[in-house]
Amino acid sequence: MTRPFAALLAIPLLIGTALAQSPALSTAAPVKPDAPPALASPSTGTLTQAEIDQRIQDAVQKEVAKVKEQLRDEVRAEIQGAQSAAGFLGEQDQKKKLHFLELNGYFRFRWDLFNNLNGGQPADPMGWYLWGGNTRLSTSPPGGTQTSGNMRLRVDPTFNVSEQVRVKAEIDFLDNVVLGSTPVWNDYNIFPGVTSSNQVSPIAGQNWFWGAVQVKRAWGEVQTPVGLLSFGRMPADWGAGIYYNAGGGIDQDFGDNVDRIQFSIPLGQFLGGLAVTPYYEWSGSGVTYSSTFNTVGIGQPVNWTQDDDAGAIGIMVARTDTPDQLRRKLEKGSTSLSYGLLFNYKSQRLALTDMSGQTLYVPPNGVMPLGIGPTITLVNRDASAGTLDLFIRWVGKKFEIEAEGIGIFGSIGNVGWDPAAAVAIPATIRQGAGVLRGHYKIGDANRFILGGEVGIASGDQAPGFGNFPGRCSYATSTPVCGAIGPAGSIDGNQVGATNGTMNNYRFNPAYQIDLILWRRVLGTVTDAWYLKPTFKWDVLDGLTVGAQIVYSQAIFASSTPSQTSRPLGIELDLGVKYQSDDGFVFFLDYGLLRMLSGFNTATSGVSGVAQNIHAGLGIVF
Repeated sequence: MTRPFAALLAIPLLIGTALAQSPALSTAAPVKPDAPPALASPSTGTLTQAEIDQRIQDAVQKEVAKVKEQLRDEVRAEIQGAQSAAGFLGEQDQKKKLHFLELNGYFRFRWDLFNNLNGGQPADPMGWYLWGGNTRLSTSPPGGTQTSGNMRLRVDPTFNVSEQVRVKAEIDFLDNVVLGSTPVWNDYNIFPGVTSSNQVSPIAGQNWFWGAVQVKRAWGEVQTPVGLLSFGRMPADWGAGIYYNAGGGIDQDFGDNVDRIQFSIPLGQFLGGLAVTPYYEWSGSGVTYSSTFNTVGIGQPVNWTQDDDAGAIGIMVARTDTPDQLRRKLEKGSTSLSYGLLFNYKSQRLALTDMSGQTLYVPPNGVMPLGIGPTITLVNRDASAGTLDLFIRWVGKKFEIEAEGIGIFGSIGNVGWDPAAAVAIPATIRQGAGVLRGHYKIGDANRFILGGEVGIASGDQAPGFGNFPGRCSYATSTPVCGAIGPAGSIDGNQVGATNGTMNNYRFNPAYQIDLILWRRVLGTVTDAWYLKPTFKWDVLDGLTVGAQIVYSQAIFASSTPSQTSRPLGIELDLGVKYQSDDGFVFFLDYGLLRMLSGFNTATSGVSGVAQNIHAGLGIVF
């Protein structure tokens, strides 16, 4: 690319050379008598101005032609050499030059100290403690101080096939593996806690709950002239995050992964920045075979029947600003308004009889997993529900206000698990939830931030909160699973022969409210409301301290262990966080929960105080 430019620069030099070589360019030098006739005027013996111009033009054209020929030869030689090299290396497809890899993610190291998270409470009528498992695990759960640490390496690769086509994924290594949990244990080290000094990789079903590598997401994106096509197992995120929440924070443990195909169509030029995204989601495929040729590790597993599938068809209509658009608006002193509407319809005709309707893998030998029986049996479910979710977010330079509301309405033709039952047990679904939160920056430097949040999730009068409807009762020698618990139970199923409604909405567990009550003890907000004032101080760039007070109360007293009182707890959470420009992260949180009368029982009296110190180190890349 520099040779043509060099040739253009050479033209003035050529002109100068031609002028210097021409005798007529000097006024003191006469024309030689033996000069060719074409170079002299018959009357004066000197060149005219027109003849001088013509001579310069001829000299320049001659030199330029020579340079062009040289450049043509060089370019031809380079092209032939490149073609020969490409043919030898097998790189005929020039599109491969666009391939490149982006790696994002984080490594985190966390440590916790838990004190009295059980609140001094005895086991509930189903044999479960607030913290520490059930009576089958231990008749005396830890009531004092516990410590535990864990780690995770998360890698989010992006393979950019071209500017319009990319493949993305999310892969976790040593995902929340507890420190010291997989020591060497063999004939050489029969006392692994004492004699071993190293750990081995986690192996699912042998020394840990899951394997060392967890591929959680993999999906493709294609930017078409009309919109963005996405397909695969991808993150789902919406609004404030009480319905769909992708997680992703360095201190997150949950996040939604959905098998979906969707097409996002921007309508900005018509409807002020709106984008319409229709989608189809595979919620559950029911029974699957290993492959059509009964092989393991190769072949294509297949869906046994569509009758037991659960799926959702939906649409999202939203107007949102990208981070760059938001930054530019705030720099100009204007505000940003985002809003959206989501609707989907889910349905399922039949379900497995093992309390879930989840996917069942059938191995090649045809032997059913434990608890399934000798053959596959399906129960009539006849379930359907529609979901409507609205959100709005208003952001200014000194404030932010956000709200999300959701309603789910539907029915289940049969909530029973016995396919031979003569009578179906129907139920209705009437669920609702909402959250409103905001903050305001104080002072010219905007370093002091006052905020608040209020949230509510619907419930019903069934015993327990309903975060774990599949919880088994250990009150007898034979566990009973999936039944409505007796009065005073902490959790359990909310729907059955004695209760024909499934009205408790559960906040997405990735939506974090506090440090102890909802995050550690109860799971997530359901059948309750809470109020949370907050304060944050940006001490320095990257260094933040904060505090919040969370008051929580059940909607129905009959859902609490007390059966008569609704207040659940008041919690103080303090925290400090530092993040450097090069990705280093440190955080330290302290939580103090005072359990209130909703947890009191006839045998325990006043509930206790629970504490949690939560610390972490991380590197974000």
